[in-house]
Parts: sequence; C-alpha cells; structure tokens
Amino acid sequence: MAGLLWSLALMAFVSLNPYFMWGYQKVYYAVTSSLLVLSFMGCSRMLSPTRFQLALCAAFSLFLMYLSLLPKVEGAPTRWFFLIPYTVALLALSRENLTKTFDNFYWIFALSLIPGMLLWIWLVAGLPIEMNYLTLPPGARRGTVHYFGLPGAIFISSNAVILPSGGVVFRLCGIYDEPGTVGTIAALCLAATRFRLREARGAISLVAGILSFSLAFAVLTTLGLLGMAIAGRRPKLAVAALATILAGAVIVSGVTFERAPTTAPNLTITVPSSDPARGEDVQTKSTPERFNLDYRSHLRSLRIFNSRIEPEMLELLDKYASSSPRTILFGVASDASIVYGSESVVWYRILTDHGLIGFIWLVLLYSLPVVFLWRAGRLDLSVVVFCTLYLMSFYQRPVIWLPAQVLIYFAGIYWAAASRPRGADALRSG
Repeated sequence: MAGLLWSLALMAFVSLNPYFMWGYQKVYYAVTSSLLVLSFMGCSRMLSPTRFQLALCAAFSLFLMYLSLLPKVEGAPTRWFFLIPYTVALLALSRENLTKTFDNFYWIFALSLIPGMLLWIWLVAGLPIEMNYLTLPPGARRGTVHYFGLPGAIFISSNAVILPSGGVVFRLCGIYDEPGTVGTIAALCLAATRFRLREARGAISLVAGILSFSLAFAVLTTLGLLGMAIAGRRPKLAVAALATILAGAVIVSGVTFERAPTTAPNLTITVPSSDPARGEDVQTKSTPERFNLDYRSHLRSLRIFNSRIEPEMLELLDKYASSSPRTILFGVASDASIVYGSESVVWYRILTDHGLIGFIWLVLLYSLPVVFLWRAGRLDLSVVVFCTLYLMSFYQRPVIWLPAQVLIYFAGIYWAAASRPRGADALRSG
C-alpha cells in the first residue's frame, strides 16, 4: 500500500511541472503512471471502496474521456484519459490512506521550496553570486520570459526589484514556472490541513507563500486564516493573517526604490551559447540588465487584478456566447483559449474550451462530496471555508482535474470529515 500512496503523491508532484521536467513531462507522467498501475495491481484487494466512491470514480473517468474526445485547433486531442488510473486509484482510497497520500505530497512540495528560499535570502543580502540562464528545451512554451537560477531554484527576471543596497528581491518560484504556482498550492495545502502553522511543512508553506508575493496567496490565506480563526475558535490565526495582509499590501503598492543602482552589482548571469567556428559550446557572462532587470523593475506586472485575462480571451468569450448551440454545448475547441485567447488562464476557459457540458460536469464532480457531507450531517464551517477558498482559486486556475488539484481537494474534504468525533469514517458510511 505504501508504494501506491507514494506513486500517487509523486504523480501529483509531476503535475506541478517543475522546471527540470519542461519539454519532458510526458516521460515523467509515463514513469509515475507505470509505478501507479503496478502498485495498484499489487494492493487492489486491500481497497474496499463504497458505492459512492465507485460512482465518483466512474463519473470522473467519463469526464476525462469526454475531454479527450474534444477536438483541438492544433494537433490531436489531448489524451486526458491517461489520468483515469490516477483518479480511480485516488478516489478508491480510504480516508486514512488518502490523507497519507496528501501528507507525502505536502512534504515533497514543502521540501522542494527550501533551496529557493535559501537562495532568495542570499540574493536579498546582495552577496556575490553567479546564476545560469535557463535555456528552455524544444516544446516548452514560456513566451519571452527569462529564467535564471541554480540547481533547485529558478527566478524570473521580470518578477524582481533591486534594493538600494544592491540586493535583489525576487518573487519566489522555487522549482516551478511562476510565483503564482507556489502561492496558490501553498495556500490550498494550508487550507486543506486547516492552517496548522506549527508544523514544519505548514511554516515553510506560509513563509514561501509570502516570499512569492502572490496576490492569490495573500487573499486566500488571509481569508482562510480569518475563517478558521472563527470556525475553529483559534484567535491566534487572526494574528498570523497580519503577515499575509502585509504581503498583499506590498503587491498592490507596486514598490520600487528610486535610489537603487542601475542593475544588481553582485549578480552575474552565465549564458550558454554555441561557437560555430570552433564547433563547441561556450559560456558568456552578462549583467541582469540585459534581461530587463534594472532599477525600473517591479515585483510583478502593474496589472494587479485580472492579470491573466487578455483582450483576445474576451473576444473569444464573446464569440463563444454568440455561437451555435453545438458550440455552446461542446466549446469552440479544447485549445481555443491557447490558440485564440492568448493563453489566458481564467475560469471561463472551461466554457470556451470544453463547453457548457464540460463546465456543468466539472461542477457536479466537485459538488458531490460536499452534498454527501451535508446529507451525512458533517458539513461544518471548516468545510465551507476550505471549499470557498478552493472555488476562489478556480477563478484563475480552472484546470482542477490535474492530479495535484484533485488530491488537494479531496484530501481537504476528507480532512474536514475528520473534524468531528465521528468524522473519521464520514465518507465511508453508506
């Protein structure tokens, strides 16, 4: 059983797409999926899912099949059905094993943030350091974003501000593609465990979320801390909310320093290149200014709110709303938001990409556990707080059928079921 729980946790980690997987994520998915299937076959007799769990597995599997049948503008349909073994194995687990799987994932995520946090402190101190420019592999679409870092941590040149001392404050990315990934996942993991800040992984996630300067983290964590302070009668959480409120204030203010140097004096970027004349790879050293990191830099885009919504996406939504009934039901194309919407990530991409059927199906899948808790008399305020935070995160991260998002949600629901004396078996009764 331990092998199955760890393979589920590893697959959830793969779905976060760390930078060393860019361009090769399918290979990592294949390896973890193979481990998952082998582990599942070895312990399938130990699983005893209820009728509700079996129905949920079937509904989720059919949803992934539906997504896999939708056509794309560019290329073949996305093979979402490869995630069926993951969802079936995960949703068939008992509450105890599901929370153990989440614990494994939570530790992997928290530990993955530590190298970046240590490097962040070094950069803020303005100590001499040489970082590598990250050359993206073929197929890794990241626009014109410039990444550089060291093994175990990367940073984005456009998400930084230079201090008067010469140090640099970056938004923490860890090993992930953007600070928002750190902020959102950290906030949801904290919410799923009811903000247990005294745990090492909870403290790491809280600090990392603050260092990411993610508006999503600031909003979700502040509301979550205040909500759980009321729901769980834990007034100390309201004090912790002050730190996240401060982080949010820094984000909204768009802080810069007028007396900052032209560029970071102690930061050197090593850029790999090739020398055709000599037929070998060479390295050149450059200043951060070459990558738009100078005294005019900001921690984030000046578009604080709705920063993920591009004008092209609004045009696509208008086109979808005025389309034929068939398009309304099934969407424009499963990659419409990428091809026509300038890769905007917002909740109504579910409508444009997967249609009204896909949207309603997704809502029902994530509503069923809540309805089950309500009918079983287990729907307390902590469940409402967690589900509200998860719904808010859906606004700008709507692809919630990825392994990490599925694990966090259902683990959070099961955790909620354990919040009362009889709750340990709430989702396994009936």
